[in-house]
Amino acid sequence: KRVVWREVEPTLSDQSFRRRSQLALASIVPKRVVWRELGPILNDPDQPYNLRLQLAFKAGIGLAAGVPYQFQGTKGLVVYMARKSTDIARLKSATNEQYLLSASDVIGSIVALRQPRQVCLAERRTAKEAVRRRLRHKMIAIVRLGGSFLREGDRPQYDITNTKQHETKTEKNETTLPDDLSIESYGSKANQSCWQAFKNKLTMTATKCRGAHNEPPPPMGTRESIWTFFGCFLTLLMLLNFSDAITNRNLILGPFGALMTLQYSLTAAPASQPRNALLGQAISLSIGLGMTYTSLPTNMRRALGTALAIMCMARTGTTHPPAGAAALIIAGGGYTWGDMGIMIAGNILAIFSATVINNLNVKRQYPTSWGLGYWYKQFGCKKKKTE
Repeated sequence: KRVVWREVEPTLSDQSFRRRSQLALASIVPKRVVWRELGPILNDPDQPYNLRLQLAFKAGIGLAAGVPYQFQGTKGLVVYMARKSTDIARLKSATNEQYLLSASDVIGSIVALRQPRQVCLAERRTAKEAVRRRLRHKMIAIVRLGGSFLREGDRPQYDITNTKQHETKTEKNETTLPDDLSIESYGSKANQSCWQAFKNKLTMTATKCRGAHNEPPPPMGTRESIWTFFGCFLTLLMLLNFSDAITNRNLILGPFGALMTLQYSLTAAPASQPRNALLGQAISLSIGLGMTYTSLPTNMRRALGTALAIMCMARTGTTHPPAGAAALIIAGGGYTWGDMGIMIAGNILAIFSATVINNLNVKRQYPTSWGLGYWYKQFGCKKKKTE
């Protein structure tokens, strides 16, 4: 069967012809702008009653065309309308059709942009609210920390003219202060100001202890959690086999549990990076072993060695929580410098395993930085400028 398209106006008595012609037009020229008369559509008994079309027809709208669009997964239909007296030849011209099709694409892109724009605006409002909240907390802290000494209104104000009148010159050209500037009065005012500053300090501390009312971080997804499980399992299994393979020595496995948490749950955290893991462990193990050469009690060695290790890591920018645990264990005694070398080797194996397993996941990247450039700059190894 062939579908023959004829440019005739549909009538009420020819319903089947109208339906067939619409199907034929959709299959033959899907990109064309097809204009339809509103009168036959409104009078069609198979069509539901539409108040908007009735009012548009009464207002003089006689022709309508629908152009579908699809942009970034958003689908819709752009409806164009024209007056009854409009020249149909001009509406069906190639330039006008191309203009309407392009306009449909533009309208579709605007509609598709609406949802992402609302999300961006909501994020900006949230960010502005967070900045406003932090600024408010900082202003409250400054006012309450400073106390009365930072407030101009609380300082005693004196009239310079009256002060000069109260000054009396002695034979040695010395001056005496008026009564309101005596040492006793100033001391009492200073005590009151100090007490007020102390109360403000306590109030600010209590306010900070209540928290900043920030939202907790979102939980990890199910797939990412399963990936974390397999990464920790495989790495710890490798470290346990490495510890069993070593003769006469054992790997201190306690800190490696914390290392797995950092490398597979907080891959982007600074404490998880290789520079912090290696240098932090080297600093903490050296301090912990050094404490074993002292004659201090065991508890004192552990507390002092761990505190020194954490302080040095913070000062050098190599903070690593598992290294603090290693310092606490090593400072108790019973370990040698060979154990330190085994711990460093275990960290190298853990870094290698975390680098491979994390980077196999498209949503992860480890490490974010090896940190070699930082020490390269610190030791003054800078590139020479070429003129």
